[in-house]
Amino acid sequence: MEPRPDATSPPAITLLTQDEVRRLFAVITGKRDRALFQLAYHHGLRASEVSLLQRADVHEKQGRIYIPRVKGSIAKTYPLQPADVRLVRAYLRTREDDSPYLFISTRGIPLERRSYWDLMQKYGKQAALPKAKRRFHALRHAIAVHLRDAGADVAFVQDRLGHANIQNTIIYMRYTTVTRDAQTRQLFASHYVV
Repeated sequence: MEPRPDATSPPAITLLTQDEVRRLFAVITGKRDRALFQLAYHHGLRASEVSLLQRADVHEKQGRIYIPRVKGSIAKTYPLQPADVRLVRAYLRTREDDSPYLFISTRGIPLERRSYWDLMQKYGKQAALPKAKRRFHALRHAIAVHLRDAGADVAFVQDRLGHANIQNTIIYMRYTTVTRDAQTRQLFASHYVV
């Protein structure tokens, strides 16, 4: 359930549910796009951050990736999920070019902003996502809420998204009903609460 907007609330964010992310991933069969979308979701990447990724940023043996950030966010190295390593490795095996960029277009250059829009429209339609949710940035918002619902604390989500200011992370807290509901039950069961 989404909160009711009021005059003091920040604008609502567009995010995908867990089911919508699963449906989206299910329709993406190409190796490049599968790796791109899963990395973007797992690391809360903006389209421009995906375009900045270079092959050298992926450290397969260590299972880590350096994420360059924009908009004043903090760039750093993060662990990769084993499935992400496999997807990136499978995609890189299809490449015969020497471009340093991780994700490139058929012209051999980093994807442009319009490319992400087009991909999200294409796959979003195939996955029967509502038109309003066919936005690449919805993946970034989704992972923030999904991590909170999985039990991650605010500091973890802040780090994962690269936020320099925790206030940018706090906006996701009003969308995390699973975590909030479980915490409410636990706290009100305490003998400290009358």
